[in-house]
Amino acid sequence: MMRNSRAAGSRRSLLVRANYDNFNTDLLGPHFHNRARISEDVMQSLMELPGTTGIAELRQRAEDLTTWKISLQRGVLPEPEQVNWPVEPFKTKFIDALRALEMPRFTRRYPVVLETLMKQMLAMVHDFELKLLEAEAKQKQQQRPPPQQQAQPSQQGQQQDEPGDQDQEQQGEEGQEGGAEQSQELTQEMLEEALKDSMNQQGQQGQQGGKQIQIGLEEMEGKQAGKGDEQTNEEADEALAQEIEKAAEQIVSAFEQGMQEVMENLEKAQLAFDDLSELLEGEEGFALSQGTWQRDGWRELDDLRKKLENLKELRELVRSLGRSGGKGPLRKAPEELESTRHPPGVVRSPLQPEEVRGLARSGDLSRMLPSEMALLAHGWPRKVKVPAAGQDAAAAAAAVGQAGGGVATASTEDAQLIEEEYFLPGAHAARMLHRVRRAERMLLSYERCGWLDDTPSRLTGRQEIRPAAEMGPIILCLDTSGSMRGARELVAKALALECMRGAHRQQRPCYLYAFSGPDQVQELELSVDLPSLEKLLEFLSCSFQGGTDVDKPLQLSLERLQKDEWAKADILMVTDGEIAPPNEKLLADIAAAHDELGLEVHGLLVSSQVSDSMEKLCTHLHVFKSWSAVGAESWMY
Repeated sequence: MMRNSRAAGSRRSLLVRANYDNFNTDLLGPHFHNRARISEDVMQSLMELPGTTGIAELRQRAEDLTTWKISLQRGVLPEPEQVNWPVEPFKTKFIDALRALEMPRFTRRYPVVLETLMKQMLAMVHDFELKLLEAEAKQKQQQRPPPQQQAQPSQQGQQQDEPGDQDQEQQGEEGQEGGAEQSQELTQEMLEEALKDSMNQQGQQGQQGGKQIQIGLEEMEGKQAGKGDEQTNEEADEALAQEIEKAAEQIVSAFEQGMQEVMENLEKAQLAFDDLSELLEGEEGFALSQGTWQRDGWRELDDLRKKLENLKELRELVRSLGRSGGKGPLRKAPEELESTRHPPGVVRSPLQPEEVRGLARSGDLSRMLPSEMALLAHGWPRKVKVPAAGQDAAAAAAAVGQAGGGVATASTEDAQLIEEEYFLPGAHAARMLHRVRRAERMLLSYERCGWLDDTPSRLTGRQEIRPAAEMGPIILCLDTSGSMRGARELVAKALALECMRGAHRQQRPCYLYAFSGPDQVQELELSVDLPSLEKLLEFLSCSFQGGTDVDKPLQLSLERLQKDEWAKADILMVTDGEIAPPNEKLLADIAAAHDELGLEVHGLLVSSQVSDSMEKLCTHLHVFKSWSAVGAESWMY
C-alpha cells in the first residue's frame, strides 16, 4: 500500500534536476550503473510518476526498471519476486498479460518494440498510481474518528448515600439519650438499634451493587464500540483492496486487448518480410498511434503470403525482371544460411569455390597450408641406398657417400646397393600430430567458397559482407478493372506483394501503377517502410472495378524510365488480356526504349487466351497456370 503523503518540495527539486544529461550520476549517484541504457525520456517519465517521492524511491524504481528491460532484452519475463515495482496487484497482472501476448519474442529481436513497451508501461503505472491515491484519499475521508469514552460518575448513587448517613447519625444520638433516661428500656432499644443497623447495611450493599452493575455496563458498551470500529476499519480496507484490484484489472485488460491485434499483425509481418527493422523504425519508433498495425489489410496480406508458397511461377517471374542482374558488389547485409522451406536467397557455400576468403580449420588435405604440409613431410619416411650384405667396407662407404651426396673415395662400380627407409628425428611425433589434427578437422587451411543464388535460405540476424544481389528496378502495371475480380484479383494482389518482397530482398526499387479506366491510375512505391506499407494494406483491402485502359500506365512508365535510377527497369504488365489495342505512338516509344535502354516488357496473362494486343506490347509473354493454388480451375478462365 502506498503512502498518501506527497512532498511537494522534493518533487519540485527532483524535476529541476531532471534537466541534467547524466541523470545516473547527478540524480542516482555514482553507484547506479545504467546497464539497460534507459533513455532520458523514459527516465523523465519515471520521475514524474505520482509514487516517486524522492531520490531513494527513484533509485529503487530505476533499478527495478533496469531489471525489467534486461529481462525483456533476453527474451524472458522477470519473476515477481525479482522486482518490487510496480506494486501489486498491477505487477502480477502485467506480467501475465505480457506472457499471454508472447511479448518477449519480439522485444528480444526488435529493440524498438521494447522501447515502446517501456513507455506504455510507465503510462499505465502512472494511471494506476493516480487511481491508488484517489482511493486512499476517499477512504481517509470516509473513515470516522474513534469515539472518546468519558468516565461519568453516578450522581444518583451519591444522592442516595447522603440520606442513609444522616439517618444513622440521628439514630445513634437518639439511642444515647434513651439510655440515659430509661435504663429499663435499654435492652429493647438496643434490639431496635441493631435491627435498624442491619437494615442500613443491607441498603448500602444494594447501592454499591447498583454502582458496580452500572460500571460493568459502561465497560461492555465501550468494548462493543471498539469492536465495531475495528470491524468498520477491516471492511474499509477490504473495500479499498477490491477497488485497487479492479483498477489494475481494467488498466491491464485495456492494454492486453489493444495489443492483441498488434502482436498478431506483427507475427504476420514477420512471416511475410525478411526483416522488420525498416517497418518498426521511424520518427516515433514503433508508434502505435498511427494505426498501421490495426488495419484490416493484414488479414489479406497473410492470406496472400500463404498462397505465394504454392505460386512458384510468380516468384520466378519476379526474379527474372530487371536488367544488370547478378550477385553484384559486396556490401554489409544480413547473413543467410541454407534452410529448406524458406524463400530463395544467396548463401555462401564451399560447393562453389570461386575465391579464397581467408583461413579456416578443416580436414581437407587439398586446402591445407604449407606449414601443415611441412609437418606431414617431416613425418614421412626417407629412403636410402645401402650395400647389400657381404659387401666390403670400401664399397659400403662409397654407397653411403653417393646416397648422401658426398664424394666417394672408392670405386663403386661393382657395389650392389639396396633401398632402406629411415626417419628424421621427431618424425614419429610429427606424424601423430598431423593425424590428430586431420581427425579433428583442425588443419589450418585456405577457406575457398563462393555464392549460390536461388537457394532456400533463412536470415540469422547477424551481419556479414555479402553480394548485394542488385538487379534492375521493377515497374508493375496492374489491371484493376471489373473483369479481374475473383481468382484473377487474388493473383494480381499476390504478385504485387511478391514484387514488394522480392524487391526488398534484392535491394532494388519497385513501383506500382494500378490502372482501370481512362486516366484512372493509382501510383504506389512498393518499398518496405510504413508509408508504403499503409498504402499497400489499403490497396489489398479494396476490390477491383472499372474499365481497362493500358495507354496511361505505359506512358507513365516510359516517363519514369527517363530518370537515372529507373533507367534499367523492366515493365511487368498483369491483365486478363481484355484490352483495347494500344496506339501506334506508344508502340513506337516502347520500341525505341527497347533499342536505346534495353527495355523488356513482360506480360502476365491471367487468362487461357492470348490476345493480339498483348503480343504487340510485350517482348516476353507469360500465361498463368497455377490456378489450383488460388482455388480455381483453368477451364474457368
